[in-house]
Amino acid sequence: MKESVPIVDYKQIEKTTNNFQESNILGEGGFGRVYKARLDHNLDVAVKKLHCETQHAEREFENEVKLLSKI
Repeated sequence: MKESVPIVDYKQIEKTTNNFQESNILGEGGFGRVYKARLDHNLDVAVKKLHCETQHAEREFENEVKLLSKI
């Protein structure tokens, strides 16, 4: 059976990261920052916001999402 990655509405992500406030930054990489957020049912998650708009960066970001969803 294939696992699925839940889809979260962008407005909810903005809300749970306090509109991507610096105080919620967990780290920063080549393609964006990672923010802490708490979703429903007290589920703590990391949210990565892409900061680069090139085709290469988008592909790398998608690869990272695929890899993380397998963990």
